[in-house]
Amino acid sequence: MDQASRVRTILSRRGLSLHSVSQKSAEIFGRSSDFYIPHNLFSGSGSAMKAPTISQVLSLSRISGYRLPDWLTIFGFDLDRILSLQLLIPRRRTVVLDSTIYDPQRWIPWFMDRARHEAQLPSVAPLSRLLVAASVRRAAELLASTEGQFLYALVGEEDVHAMPHFVPGSIVRADTRRCKDLSNDANASQATFFLVEHEQGWTCSRLFALGKNRVLLHCPQRPFAECELRIGKNARILGAIDAEIRPMLPRQPSSLSRQRAHRSAAKRGILLADEPSLKDLLRQSRAGTGLSFREASAASRWIAEQLGDRRYFAAASTLSDYETLYKPPSQIQKVITLCLLYSIRPEQLFLAGRLPFHSAGREPIPEDLAGSASPFAKTPEELAAGSDDRRTANGFLESLLEQWKEIPLFLRCSLDKITGMKNVTLSDLFWVGGERSPRHPLLTNASLVAVNRRMRKIVPGKSNRCDRPLYLVLTRGGNYFCGPCSLEGGTLVLDGYARAGVSTERFRMGVDAEVAARVTAILRRFA
Repeated sequence: MDQASRVRTILSRRGLSLHSVSQKSAEIFGRSSDFYIPHNLFSGSGSAMKAPTISQVLSLSRISGYRLPDWLTIFGFDLDRILSLQLLIPRRRTVVLDSTIYDPQRWIPWFMDRARHEAQLPSVAPLSRLLVAASVRRAAELLASTEGQFLYALVGEEDVHAMPHFVPGSIVRADTRRCKDLSNDANASQATFFLVEHEQGWTCSRLFALGKNRVLLHCPQRPFAECELRIGKNARILGAIDAEIRPMLPRQPSSLSRQRAHRSAAKRGILLADEPSLKDLLRQSRAGTGLSFREASAASRWIAEQLGDRRYFAAASTLSDYETLYKPPSQIQKVITLCLLYSIRPEQLFLAGRLPFHSAGREPIPEDLAGSASPFAKTPEELAAGSDDRRTANGFLESLLEQWKEIPLFLRCSLDKITGMKNVTLSDLFWVGGERSPRHPLLTNASLVAVNRRMRKIVPGKSNRCDRPLYLVLTRGGNYFCGPCSLEGGTLVLDGYARAGVSTERFRMGVDAEVAARVTAILRRFA
């Protein structure tokens, strides 16, 4: 079914026609309005159909009662997948990620506890040994009641307050309920990192309380970077960082880092207001990301290449012009590009542009019309029958979900980027949460690691212990160990960690033990 026919079919389910939709849009908004839908807008077929503007899609959503993201998907804009590109854009500064699930009716592959013979959970084991595929689930079923409690941010290359405790590309989670976990005790202040919005954008920093509404961005490694902020005036504490997804593979310096010496940093200057105008939102969000117009334009060209549509590209002069507008650009591709470049949620941009976002429809477009039926070829009866999938009380999966409170489903389309591998499976993810005495500080309170089984050659590490590569070592007895290691002749040396009371172990390489894989990412909590 081509796009135009699908639009007609969806409208007919509501007792509407293209002509009646056009009339209703004229009655509500007027024929001279951007929200007016001409009766011939969807009269084409296939690729010849005229592309609607963002205002017209909003009008269509209001009249039909169907959700705006669903209509955008019908017109070829799957926000969940497109916005996953936000992790791929090199960031000079730390940015807050859009963690919204735009299609809560989407089917998600899910799991259940695998039957195990051993009574005790292994310390280190592949997830494929602990979990098995189960019936698919709706995203809405997996969204926790804690929705809105957590914010996620991507650590930038120049966030000096985050280094070296985090690395560029780390995804951190902040608990918004813990905005006031401050202490004027210097020792306590070093225990917690906070996600802070300030005049220059965002940062992950330890904070030292100086007095009423006064804090210091704490950076003992670089004292010159420490600065005083006033909460409510030129800073906001967004939450206390309680978890990190940390990439473990070497990063190539981005073009942003190479250009750093040739440009001055963009300055936001003032704290972004709660309800900014569109001009202020674009200007201050761009400055918060540290992008010049030329850099933002180059990034938009990359976005256009990734999505195979040149309309996502925006010239530097065009981006400059946008910062003088009172309403968003009409072209949907340009709206999405602005959201990706400047780390803006679409809803935030619509509201700043005074678009009637809250009057959009609330019902999902039926699956048979939206083309989003389960790709797993299960009938409703089969899905209902699978609803009793084994979920053992106090089992591994339930305990893991209880521990983490929330599943970051918005990252599901970005696993290749996060892990450095394609087509990640349960066999590529290892449970390491049973290690009470880890062999590396980054494994403290870690739950999962991603591993690449093709990377089994030991790479000499740096002198700094925290920068050394981590490996999975498989012993002849079938046990796994995770930590840094080295080769001394024919001996595999699995390093100890004195602070955790773990001693070094030695194995005959290829006889008593072998390197099974290299760790590419770590999921860990902060106590």
